[in-house]
Amino acid sequence: MPPGRLAVAVACVASAMLLVEIIVTRLFSVLFYYHFSFFAVSLVMSGLVIGGILAARTDPREGSEEVFERSLSVLSAQFSALIIVALVAITTFTQPDIGGAPSLVMVALYGLIFLPGLIAAGSFLAMAFARNKEWIGTLYAWDLVAAAVACLSAIALLRLLQGPVVLLAPALIAAAGALILARGRREQIAGVALVALSVAMIAVSAAGGHTLFRITPEGLRKPILERWNEHSRIIAFKDDSATRELIIDRAAATYMRSMPLKPDGSLPEPDPAWRKGAQFPVYAVERQLDNVAIIGVGGGQDLLPPVWHGAKRIDGYELNKTFIDLIQTDFKDFNSLGARPEVHLIHSEARVGIAHSGRQYDVIQASMIDTWAATASGGFVLSENGLYTREGWQVFLSHLTDNGILTMTRWHIADAPAETHRLLALAAESLADAGVPDPRGHIVFLRSTKLEEGIAFTRREVSTYGTILVSKTPFDEPEINRLRVWCDTIGGELLAGPGVPSSDPVFDQILNPATRQQAIDDSVFNIAPPTDMQPYFFLQIRPSDLVNLRRTDFGHITDITFNGVRVMMILGACALLLVIAVLMLTVFTLPGSHATPEGRRVYRWMSLYFLGIGFGYILIQLGLHQRLIIILGHPTLALSVVLFSMLLGTGLGAALSGRLFPSADMRRVAAVLVGTLALLWIAIPFFPSFDAIGSYGLRLAAIGAMLVVIGGVLGFAFPAGVRHV
Repeated sequence: MPPGRLAVAVACVASAMLLVEIIVTRLFSVLFYYHFSFFAVSLVMSGLVIGGILAARTDPREGSEEVFERSLSVLSAQFSALIIVALVAITTFTQPDIGGAPSLVMVALYGLIFLPGLIAAGSFLAMAFARNKEWIGTLYAWDLVAAAVACLSAIALLRLLQGPVVLLAPALIAAAGALILARGRREQIAGVALVALSVAMIAVSAAGGHTLFRITPEGLRKPILERWNEHSRIIAFKDDSATRELIIDRAAATYMRSMPLKPDGSLPEPDPAWRKGAQFPVYAVERQLDNVAIIGVGGGQDLLPPVWHGAKRIDGYELNKTFIDLIQTDFKDFNSLGARPEVHLIHSEARVGIAHSGRQYDVIQASMIDTWAATASGGFVLSENGLYTREGWQVFLSHLTDNGILTMTRWHIADAPAETHRLLALAAESLADAGVPDPRGHIVFLRSTKLEEGIAFTRREVSTYGTILVSKTPFDEPEINRLRVWCDTIGGELLAGPGVPSSDPVFDQILNPATRQQAIDDSVFNIAPPTDMQPYFFLQIRPSDLVNLRRTDFGHITDITFNGVRVMMILGACALLLVIAVLMLTVFTLPGSHATPEGRRVYRWMSLYFLGIGFGYILIQLGLHQRLIIILGHPTLALSVVLFSMLLGTGLGAALSGRLFPSADMRRVAAVLVGTLALLWIAIPFFPSFDAIGSYGLRLAAIGAMLVVIGGVLGFAFPAGVRHV
């Protein structure tokens, strides 16, 4: 067994690294518009491997125990100090422009600023593991179990510490690891100093209302409120006495109107202004619409039309708990929506919440539900994408009454109608899935007032809100006439519907079952209806278009959507450069000149082995996260459950590896791995069965148990490989 203090120090560094990975992903969404989990993973893994290569220039098996532990103490202290330096740098020199896309050069710099500290942590873990091959399974188990615990604590820390200051938590944990192993006076002083500095900075930040370390947006306006949680950063601005602007992460916005209680404590009367906006046309149809589900409450704007209409029950599904807290607590004197008896605010991802609500709704409505986090690939992106898939729409359509209407509002840009065409294709295919082969009588699409600004694809960008209405019961002529009158009143236009000639011929082609696929194939955009297996609604360009992104000019709206792909490409390039650097270091520096020919042969083949198990582990983890987030709903909770369960299982598997495979028989290990993964691959189509479990707690437990078993099998591979080497 390894020394207890070494095991605890390994646990400290491993949990600190995992915390940095999750926290950095959260910060990226504020800095870049988008969540880039893949790059956070790449950073942490690059730190591990580059640090490991640097550590391998020495032989940790030689030297006294005191020298060994002092070296580890120095590395852990370096990790702590460099995280503090990164925190100070990123909050001192970063002033993101709320209205502008980030510079691609700054994107790379923001990401790489965390790399030096992670390299120190990687060196620490490599040296700890290499000291004694008999310690591998136990130390690896401590490493993974501690990382698993960090996954769960990340949610609480992000809520508690409020903002970038949360980086001080892993800095404090790493400093504690340094202090645990400190054998000399200098190491002890460094460890105590870093612990004291981290605690003092956290205390000062808390005493100052969490205003010491902030990523402050450019501009003269000062926020009246800033609130962080595991899902977003929200800052509130006072536009005027009657409006509050709420900014989500970097730029996505929602608004809250002033509607305080009357002096006698009674609710304010509905105001005619509440029926204005793209959310209201569904009520202009004048069907009996009593029970309403709102997807994404935000500042409460979408709750106003059904209140004006006189809906008897309004369920507001909101993924972000902060918005519910603002309506019910912080701004309850400014906005009284939370006090209305017909309004029920539900903290849940809407698709999961509606699926388990047991209710049938007359209206299911989603208006501009995006934070642009869903543009690029990564662990946090699917909370909105799950709303825009055929399977998601099957949930919504199945929870509509016979005369119910599903309505969604998105941007409509005539010169770049990617979202509009994709939304129509999604609606048409979803109706076909529901047993309505010809959707032309069941879909209405209309646009609101024009907002002219910017350019899109070197052409004039004219931005409008486009609203789609989808009903299982066909719209009749009086309903279409009422919608036409409503459009005329607001200066909009009815673009598609029964008996409505469209100014865009692609509309008619998409709505016609005979020509739909051809229209999808001929489009310059990717407008194929998304599915849960390919859920990226906001990724509307084809791979062949990537080379032209650099030369393309965008307008305000298209810039947000398509610049996400450019940012993803630059981060992908950074990750690729890190991979190349690692491979070059690996090829030209290892093994050392002391290696025998047999040792070199083992090194070459086992390098491929470790490359394979690392690459495979990440792919399995991210793939399971993508599939399970649809079932679990909350994106950060899903990430934490997947990481926690898999890391816990992997730690248990590592601890058992020496007993199950005492001779490090790689054939047996490979047979167990391949067999388990084959069963997993066969089982993936049955994952929706988890959704049939009514209790959310039981659902979590069942998924967690499955992931622990999968992680346990994967945990056999690393210790067995190290013992073999």
